[in-house]
Amino acid sequence: MRCTTGGGLRAILEPDVTLAVWERSLPPEIGAGLDRMPAAGWPSLRVETTAARVRGDLAAAWPDPLPDALTADIVHLVRLYADLTATRKVAVRLETVAGHGCRYFHADSVGIRLLCTYRGAGTLWLPDDAVVRKALGRGDNAAVAPDPSRIRALACGHVGLMKGEAWPRNRGRGLVHRSPPADPRHGPRLLLCFDHAEG
Repeated sequence: MRCTTGGGLRAILEPDVTLAVWERSLPPEIGAGLDRMPAAGWPSLRVETTAARVRGDLAAAWPDPLPDALTADIVHLVRLYADLTATRKVAVRLETVAGHGCRYFHADSVGIRLLCTYRGAGTLWLPDDAVVRKALGRGDNAAVAPDPSRIRALACGHVGLMKGEAWPRNRGRGLVHRSPPADPRHGPRLLLCFDHAEG
């Protein structure tokens, strides 16, 4: 399900929807802020937070100030995610990914996961009818996705909400996805990920 506003992500709550994508362009002020930071200085942080505490928790988790626009975007997305999923605590991961990341197609054992790539290529995913689920877990992408023309990708800046295997009544239907191949010519990726936190 594709949408043009953050509110459209609410479609992920529909029983037959396993992916909702807010097809936004990367806010230019975020790109400009990252351009002023060497890739070696990009943040990698993990924090459990709430919609009320996220700004302070981000500042405490990373000693160097994040670009203001990046902080504001993460705060906005945490609040949006917490509202949509009715979760009080959000596990936030902002990660600089230099290698392949999750290189094999898989479905996560989570409820609803948010992904947004701030720099670099976005997450690859498969429509459900393009997946050979019995091939999952074997480390063979070609067996999982025998028709490579069916592979889709989130663009940089897009906000994707994907249902995993742990969402109620979604066992065997978690969205199948993988990280894009690493491309040393274009440097690392900067990836934002949210999950429901325990407690």
